[in-house]
Amino acid sequence: MTSKGELRNIRAVYSNLPPFVIVKNVNGSSVLAGFIPEIVRAVAKKMNWKIIFIREPYDNYGSWENNTWTGMVGMLYRKEVDFILNPIIPKAGILEFAYFTNPITIEAFTILSGKKIQEAGFFLYFSVLKNSVWMTMIITLTVVAATSAILYIKVQKTKTFSWVETIGRYCWNFLSNMLKQYPSEKYLLRKNKERLSVFLPLLATLWIVGISLVMNAFQSLLVSKLTVRKSQPYIDTMADLLKTDKTIGIAPVEIKFEEALENSSIPLYEAVLKKVKKNFLPQDVVFSDQTMKKVEKGKFCIFHGHLILKYKLSGFFKKYAFCNMHLSDHYFYPFALPIAMHRKISRSLYDDFNYGVTRLIDADLTGKIFKSDLEGSKLCTGYSDTTLRPLSINNIYGVLIMWTAGLVAATLVFAFEIISKRYNLSLLKSIITKKIR
Repeated sequence: MTSKGELRNIRAVYSNLPPFVIVKNVNGSSVLAGFIPEIVRAVAKKMNWKIIFIREPYDNYGSWENNTWTGMVGMLYRKEVDFILNPIIPKAGILEFAYFTNPITIEAFTILSGKKIQEAGFFLYFSVLKNSVWMTMIITLTVVAATSAILYIKVQKTKTFSWVETIGRYCWNFLSNMLKQYPSEKYLLRKNKERLSVFLPLLATLWIVGISLVMNAFQSLLVSKLTVRKSQPYIDTMADLLKTDKTIGIAPVEIKFEEALENSSIPLYEAVLKKVKKNFLPQDVVFSDQTMKKVEKGKFCIFHGHLILKYKLSGFFKKYAFCNMHLSDHYFYPFALPIAMHRKISRSLYDDFNYGVTRLIDADLTGKIFKSDLEGSKLCTGYSDTTLRPLSINNIYGVLIMWTAGLVAATLVFAFEIISKRYNLSLLKSIITKKIR
């Protein structure tokens, strides 16, 4: 055991795994950046420690393989270092030889994918209003038409009443009968006060202008609603990934993503792991510009911690000034990220180190660091195309179908009426001929 007074040199292993630890190449030498090195340097300065940083060759956290630990955890296990600079997921096996500090932050896995543009559908015209509004309009028109038809039948009904003749006459004369007014009628006081009739042109003009304004407003609404293209993510949940083969799920091999999903006893997790397991790639490949552009187009989706993904999105946006990504809000497998320190260090020194780290974390240093990444990632995921475009045929395709159906129905009714009248006329002639004979 090393006492507090004797300990001066501390060895720390690290990996280039942003945003916690960032390795920059300055004039041919590696320089550590990120908020974890800043915290550790501040604590070490107060405790009079000299930290020797050692990089893990493969930037690997480490896992239990072939009865030993690999990566950074393996170096700590073999006592090659005193603590791991990168925060890691606490595991029972690591507790046998290491302490864990209080959590640096709370992380959770999520999915990064691109967004596809929803083109205007053939019947998108009707999406301007809710279904309840359309149903109300249809019911209202049905009630008005039925009431008008009943009143018309009551007025026009004679001894020689015929449903076919009455309905046919009603269909062709409904509009004119509804709008027709005679000078002798009492409407608008024309019978008793004829001078008021001079206001009729003004009322008609106001009526036409009002209708024009309403129609123009509705048309503007149509243009704004139908020509702004909506977007939706290729993949938003793990269930979405299982439903398609067009998008491939990938994850960095360094984060040991399989440890979060395997043996979870959750069928969805195990099914996703089976599909993604064959697509583990090096971190440099996963977050390369070529891969990120393929993610944007929907060929890939990335599984990773949401803090890391926000950091990557912020950097991608700063580089290209445009991206159309989607970061899912469906987080899964939340976990704490502490710093691991070997148990060969005395408990008192560990307590002092943990206390110093906790105080800086409580000062919201991590929140200030991640705030800029969050704002940058929102620029990358909040894009929407608001450019107005002229209406095309596919926007009003549904309306054209309705118009065509109406014209066809009217033509069929008209043809049926002509055939019916000719049949009745020929039947009448035959009856007259028989009587003459």
